[in-house]
Amino acid sequence: MRERLMMKLEQNRSLRHLVFWLTWVIGFTFIKSFGESMDVYLGWFSYYLITLPIFIAHTYLVAYLLVPYFLNKRLFPFFIVLFLLLFYGFSVLELILSNEFIYRWYQTGTELIDNYLAPANVIMSGLGNLYIVLVFLAARTIKEWYYANTRSKELQHFELQQQMENAITKVQPPMLLYAIDHIDRMVEESLPDVTKAIALTSELLNEVMIYHEEQHKLFSEEIELVRKLVTLVTLIRESKPDVEFFISGDPGQIKMPPMVLFTIVDMIFRKYELEPALPELNIEASGYSNMITIQILSNGMKKHEENIEDCLRTMQQIESFYKGQISINIESHSYGCSVIISNNDLSTANTIHPQTDVINTPEKVIS
Repeated sequence: MRERLMMKLEQNRSLRHLVFWLTWVIGFTFIKSFGESMDVYLGWFSYYLITLPIFIAHTYLVAYLLVPYFLNKRLFPFFIVLFLLLFYGFSVLELILSNEFIYRWYQTGTELIDNYLAPANVIMSGLGNLYIVLVFLAARTIKEWYYANTRSKELQHFELQQQMENAITKVQPPMLLYAIDHIDRMVEESLPDVTKAIALTSELLNEVMIYHEEQHKLFSEEIELVRKLVTLVTLIRESKPDVEFFISGDPGQIKMPPMVLFTIVDMIFRKYELEPALPELNIEASGYSNMITIQILSNGMKKHEENIEDCLRTMQQIESFYKGQISINIESHSYGCSVIISNNDLSTANTIHPQTDVINTPEKVIS
């Protein structure tokens, strides 16, 4: 109910203004008549209704004419002159209407004076009337800032989707694709990290594409991509996965088909997308043995163990996509399992990121 009302207010400009002025009339009526009799309440309510056209005209002339067209360095003297004329003129109108009609016919508790148009009285009344102008301008500024901020996030989101569409024919890292859906959710829920998630997804996508197009792909660069993937998952899940990297020797000496490690870590994260916690991952890469070992620690949770079995079956399918370039050996333990990846043919270089649609099993993946 509240969300629908806020949406209507955002979409309907006239309704926003109507709510603003009704709130002002009722609010100031209550302030002026607090603790008084009902006659005084009705008197002040009548005062604000009758003088409302004066306040609206003054406010809109300042907000929609004076400020946009005269508040600049070249026309600033004209702005000052016109502002003072409006200030004094509308104050005089309000005093005449109040003292000659409203205060005589409605009970407000206000004492009538003969010289109500004395300059001091006009200025005092004008300062009170100026308050509503300032409140209106402040509300308008906040609204424009909010819309500008929202439009900026929507533009970032649109640009990211365009990047995804342009890149999808070249490389398809599933986590990046599914991150878009999570960013949709974050935008709808106005989560504070949505801008970071958009920026990081865009950055990671760009780096994956660059890495994909490089002639000589270094495994050390893929490790950095995995680190950024972990950071992205942290933003999406609002909790940091427990991932440790152990690198021995020169990572530049590790010869693996591109995106093997990224693909497997990506798959593990998405397999556990519905779980309250991800398994611990220990990633060991050796420049001496030219092997990668991924320990998946289930922490004894039965559901994790079931997911691990599913992951293991999927890894065997992933192995087939590299057409004999790699071999994946799996060792099960009481605490989880170890996945050992070795390169069968150092002379081959797979330059196409493997299609990993096989991991989209009946279990829900990140969406």
